[in-house]
Amino acid sequence: MPALFRYQSSLMSLLFHRTRLKSRYILSIFVGLSLGFILSLACLPLMSVCDNSLSLFSDPFSSSINLQLLNETFSFRDPFRILSRQARSVVDVTLVDYGSKDYEPRIHPAPSQQADSGNQSSSTSTQAANTPKVTRPRYIADELGIREKVLVAVLTEANHLNTFAFFLNQTLQNYVNRLLFFVNEDIENFPRSMEVIAIHDKKAYLKPFYVLKYLAEKMIKLYDWFVLMPDNTYVRGFKLNEFLNHISISQDLYMGQSFDDVHAVYCYFGSAIILSGTVLRKVLDEIDWCTNNAYSQDVTDNIGRCILKAAKIPCVNTASNYKFNAYVNYRFEFDTDIERLSKKEEFNQTLTVHPISDLETMLKLQQYFHQVEIDEMTRSIAKYEETIENLSCYAPEGCGNIPWPVGIPPPFKPSSRFDVLRWDYFNETHIYLKTDIDVIDLMKPDDYEDVHEVIGHAVEQFQKKYGVHLKFKKLLNGYRQFDPTRGTHYIIDLILTDANNIEYIKRAELMRPLGLVEIVPMPFVTESTKIFLILPIYSDEQSAAIRFLQHANRTLFDKETHAQFELLLTHIVTSKQDSSQIQKWFTNIRLEVESIRRSRSQLTISYHTILIPSSVTTSTHSTHILDYFETKLREDSLVFLTNAYVDIESDFLNRCRLNVIQNVQVSYPIAFYQYHPRIIAQTYRLIENSTIELHKSHGWFNSYAYDHVGLYISDYLKLKSLVPNNISLASTNLYDLFVQFTDLHMLRAPDQALRVRYHPIKCDSIKQSNKLELNRCLIQKEKGLASRSQLAMIIIDNEQAKKPTTKQKKK
Repeated sequence: MPALFRYQSSLMSLLFHRTRLKSRYILSIFVGLSLGFILSLACLPLMSVCDNSLSLFSDPFSSSINLQLLNETFSFRDPFRILSRQARSVVDVTLVDYGSKDYEPRIHPAPSQQADSGNQSSSTSTQAANTPKVTRPRYIADELGIREKVLVAVLTEANHLNTFAFFLNQTLQNYVNRLLFFVNEDIENFPRSMEVIAIHDKKAYLKPFYVLKYLAEKMIKLYDWFVLMPDNTYVRGFKLNEFLNHISISQDLYMGQSFDDVHAVYCYFGSAIILSGTVLRKVLDEIDWCTNNAYSQDVTDNIGRCILKAAKIPCVNTASNYKFNAYVNYRFEFDTDIERLSKKEEFNQTLTVHPISDLETMLKLQQYFHQVEIDEMTRSIAKYEETIENLSCYAPEGCGNIPWPVGIPPPFKPSSRFDVLRWDYFNETHIYLKTDIDVIDLMKPDDYEDVHEVIGHAVEQFQKKYGVHLKFKKLLNGYRQFDPTRGTHYIIDLILTDANNIEYIKRAELMRPLGLVEIVPMPFVTESTKIFLILPIYSDEQSAAIRFLQHANRTLFDKETHAQFELLLTHIVTSKQDSSQIQKWFTNIRLEVESIRRSRSQLTISYHTILIPSSVTTSTHSTHILDYFETKLREDSLVFLTNAYVDIESDFLNRCRLNVIQNVQVSYPIAFYQYHPRIIAQTYRLIENSTIELHKSHGWFNSYAYDHVGLYISDYLKLKSLVPNNISLASTNLYDLFVQFTDLHMLRAPDQALRVRYHPIKCDSIKQSNKLELNRCLIQKEKGLASRSQLAMIIIDNEQAKKPTTKQKKK
C-alpha cells in the first residue's frame, strides 16, 4: 500500500507539472502574437512613407506637417540627400564587396511534395488535371537561359557615323557580340555594317533614358553585360572582352570610373559604363521616375541618379578583384604624352581613353595598344614555356622530352602507312608533287604569301643571332607539312650572304600553330525544300539523257514527291533549224518519260526549249539557262543545274538542300568523272549501264569543271544586278562571276554521290580570248583520259607490239 500510494502521488504530480507547462506554452504563444500584431501596427506608417518617397510631395499636407514628419520620422537619415549632386556620398548607400567573396554556383532544389500517404492515391488524378503542360523551347540555349556576353551601345550623332562611330564599329565588332549606335534623327546614308537606331525626341538630356529603355525591353534576355559610351571614347576591345570574362554575372553591377570626386556614386559616362542585366531590369521599373526627375543636362548625372534610385547601388570600379581602369584627360596629346604615359603600368592596363578629338589619334592609340597586347602575350608565352619545361621533369618521359614547340600538341602518329602525312617540296614560286596527279604547280597567291612570310621570319631570326649583316639571297630547299593536330611545319634551307658576299647555308625549322577554332553560325535549313533539277540536253546527247532517266528511276524517283522535287528537261538548240527537229529526235526521250510516269504517278517532269547561240560553250551556258528559268520559277526556288552524263545517287539531293543557303552560300560540288571505258576495260570488266565505281583507276574528281551548281534564283538575280555592263555574262563562267562580284560563300568540295560518265571534251569552240576557260578545258581533256599509270602501261604495250620477234629478224 505505501508503495502504491507513492506511485499514484508521483503520477499526479507529473500530470500537474505537464498541465502547468502546457498553460505556460499557450500563454507565451498568445503574448508573442499580440506583441507582433501591435508592433506591425506601430510600424505601418513608417513603412508606407519609406516605400513611397514621392508621397511627401504629392499628398496635400501642409508645410508644418511635412516639416514635423521629416523631423520626427527621418531625423537620423535624409532619403533625398542622395539625389542631390552636392550632398551625394558613399555613406548614403549600402556597399557590397563582391571581390572578397568566392562565387560558387548553387543548385536550388525543387519544393518538396509533402502529401499524406492516405490521400496520395485520391489526389493523383486531380493533380494531373491541374498541372499545366510544359512547352519546351526550340533551342537548349533558350531553356537554360544562355545569353551572349556583351552589347555595346554608343551615343553618337548623325555627322559622326562615317568618322568616330565607323571607327568604333571596325575596331570593336570582332570583340563584342553586338554594337548599336543611337542618333537623334533619321538618317539613310551610313555604312552597311552598322546598326543605327534613331531617337525621335528633341530633348537631348532624355536620350540616355530612351537608350536604357530600348536595351531593357529588347535586349535584356539576350546579353549579360551592357556597355554605354559616347563615340569620342577609345575602347580596347580585346581588353574589354578579357575583363568581362573574369567577372561573375550573378551580381548587380554598375561599373565605371568616377571623374570629379573619388567618393562619387555616379560613373563618368565619358569613360564608359558597364551595367549588368539585373541592374538594367530594375532601371526599367523606375524609368518613369528617371525621366520625370531628369533636371540636368549632364548624361553622367541622369544615368547615375536613375540607377541609384532603381538599384540602390553606387558606381564601383572593382569587381571580382579586377579593376576598371580608364584614362580621362581633356588635354591629351598623343605625340607629346605617349612617351611619358607608356612608362606607367596603369595607362597600359587602361580599358578606355577619353576624350579623343580626331581620328588620327584614334588610329595611333589603336596601334600603340596592339603593340602593348602583343608584348603582354609574348611575356605570357615565355612564362608558360618556362613552366612547362620545369614541370616536364615530373612527366614519365623525363626532363627535356617535351615536343617542340613548347605548348603545342605532339606530332600526329600514323596508325598505318596510309595515314602518313605528306611533305610538300617547294621553291619560291612553285610547289612540287602537291597532289597524286600533279608534278609541279604554280603557287596560288595565298601560298605565295604564306611561304614568303615564313622566309622573312626565318631571316629575321638569323639576323638577330648572327648579325644584321646577313642578307637573304635564295631559297635552296623548302618542305611543308600540315599536321591536323598542331599546325603547319616548315623546314627551309636558306642561302645568306654577308658584307663580303660570302654565302652561308642555314636550315630553319618553323611551326605555324593552329589558332582558336570557332563555330561559324549559319542560317537554319531543312531537307524538305523543293528542288528543281535542270537537265540541259543537246542534240547529240539523246542516249545520255535516256540513260540518266533510267538511273534516276532506280535511285531518285522513288524517294521524291511532287512537293519536294521536279525535273526540268531542257532542250538546247543552237539554230532555228534545230528547233524544228525537236519532236523528231526527242521521241525516244518522251517514250522513256511516259514509261516512268506509269510507275511514278507522283513525279513531275516538264519540257523546255532554249535557243542558245552556237558560240556559247557548255561551260558558259549556265547564264542563258538561268535567264530562261528566272521567269518560270519564283525567286525563292532552289535549282540544281547539271549535265546529261551525270549519275546522281539518292542521298545527293538532301545534301544539296542543306549546302545551298539563300543569300549566304552557293554549292559547286566536285563530281567524280569516269576515265575512258576502253582503257578501264583492260583491267576491269565493264557492264553496259553499270554503276560507276568510285576507284582511283576508274576516274578522278574533276576540280576544273563547273557544270554542276546548286543555287537560289534570288542569288542569281542579285549577281546580275552587281555585274557591270561592260562584262558579258555569256562569255564568263558563272562561278568566276560569283567570286568576283558577290560576298556569297562558294562551297566547293568533292561529292561521291555525283558521278559523270565519260564523254569527249571539245575545246575548239572556246574562243582564244577566254584563256582561263581554255586552260581549264585543256586540263580536263588531258587528265580525263586515264591515270598516269594506265597511260604508261598503254605506251609500254604499244612499244612491245612494235618490236619484231627474233624469228622475224632471222628471216
